[in-house]
Amino acid sequence: MFKFHVIGNPIKHSSSPMLFKYIFKQLDIDGSYTKKCIKLDSNLKSEIDFFQKKSATGINITMPFKSKLINYADILDDDSIQTGNVNCFHFKNKKIYGYNNDVYGFSQMLNHNAIKLVGSNNIIIGSGSSASSIILSLLKQNVNNIFILSRNRKSTNQIINNYKNNKVKKLPNDKKIENCNLINCTPITLLKNQNFDIINKIPKMEFKNIIDINYKIENNILDFSCENKINGRAMFIFQALKSLDIWFESNISNKLDYKQLDKLIC
Repeated sequence: MFKFHVIGNPIKHSSSPMLFKYIFKQLDIDGSYTKKCIKLDSNLKSEIDFFQKKSATGINITMPFKSKLINYADILDDDSIQTGNVNCFHFKNKKIYGYNNDVYGFSQMLNHNAIKLVGSNNIIIGSGSSASSIILSLLKQNVNNIFILSRNRKSTNQIINNYKNNKVKKLPNDKKIENCNLINCTPITLLKNQNFDIINKIPKMEFKNIIDINYKIENNILDFSCENKINGRAMFIFQALKSLDIWFESNISNKLDYKQLDKLIC
């Protein structure tokens, strides 16, 4: 049996086990996929060793461990190196291969929804691992500017210094921004009882697109005027399919019907 897991904290909300259970059934794969909540003060090396000893084929990694686990990979893909975080491990031949599938997932989500961001301005809410991945994807889309809105000055500066690209900058005060998209890369809409102060700092304007990378929305606080609004359901599915292809070293995901996966997550 192939063994897979998703780890994070919190992890209760994750639909990954349900999605992969369906995928394994459709593809007639003898596989299991479980979720595990990792304590924030856990010895991460011991956690990874545990999965390897249990003969796991791979794991998905979610907040807040994407940047913390990158140093445990023996080999990294280019997107992981550029963003400084991973969300997929493949255990193979006693080595750990690390991948960032969020960059790919976001790009595929844009294509799926026929959203073109070339030459656009973008406000990114957040400065964590997910924000870094979305920024790299936006740079690949050849956008005009990427403005970071975050309470965390340290992580904001880290991202700006990491990319060393004059397109990536802090959101200025009282600046009129044209042709602008708003992209949420925080769990602020995912979890209840959040600090919503950051919302008050979002400029009052009509956005082209409002994109929330969360696929389960508990708080509809991004209620700004816009032409188009989408959540991260497609991104979630596409990054999962990328993990599937990595683990089975093939394009096995081509055998699946995206529409059926989308209905499952709805």
